[in-house]
Amino acid sequence: MSISESTRRAFEGRSVLLTGAASGIGRALTLRLLACGATVHGADMDAAGLERLAAEAPASGKLLPRKLDVTDRADYARWVEECAGTGPIDYLFNNAGVSHLAEAHKVPFERWKWLLDINVMGVLNGTMLVYPVMVKQGRGQIVTTSSVAGVTGYATAAAYTASKKAVIAMSESLAAEAKAYGVKVTVVCPGYVNSNIFTEKNVVGANVKEVIKDLPAPMMTPETAARLYLDGVASGKSRVVFPANARLLCGLARWLPFTLGPIQKRLMRKFS
Repeated sequence: MSISESTRRAFEGRSVLLTGAASGIGRALTLRLLACGATVHGADMDAAGLERLAAEAPASGKLLPRKLDVTDRADYARWVEECAGTGPIDYLFNNAGVSHLAEAHKVPFERWKWLLDINVMGVLNGTMLVYPVMVKQGRGQIVTTSSVAGVTGYATAAAYTASKKAVIAMSESLAAEAKAYGVKVTVVCPGYVNSNIFTEKNVVGANVKEVIKDLPAPMMTPETAARLYLDGVASGKSRVVFPANARLLCGLARWLPFTLGPIQKRLMRKFS
């Protein structure tokens, strides 16, 4: 596993709290952070996935797995207290998230609430439990996984894009005030990643393979995404967008939004 020296220095010997650690980008981030020599408190709902992760963990770091539902504020508070009891918290990675692709008028209210509870309230729980710890320490960095979809919008993913836009705004507002306390805040907007977002259970009303064919850019592996993700976090940027095609889409959304119309129509055409 090739790791840049600047990224290794940023995480070596550091304590990291990371949610959504058992699969996708979270799993790849955990393995890479461990390879840097970090202590990773890895949380996930999937206990079996955490066991598999522990079996693959490199010896260079230390993995402390914990089953956690990020929407359970009381248990989240217990976890943060446990982690803080072992020493300072250097990083919080708000990474746990879910998706649901379908035409908005066909998504039940309960499904909207399920997604927003995890993607928004889960991030809020982590941030508001860890941020006071970091303020008291006078240092630390809060990193939240958003998506390029939170910048550009994504037809057939209204709930998902709403949640990702919300955490962008939350992160940028918090960053403005956290500086005064020595705390950094970063929001990460990956492009398309070959993870659990595009699965049969998360795509309703269309064939998954056909949906993937109509994506406006090729998908990255979680391992590639984790490398670019951590390199961006280590650089100290407040917003990290990758790869280049994601930065292009974000630029178009800001300066020439009408150019995204054909892309949005293409995303719609496989749904019925």
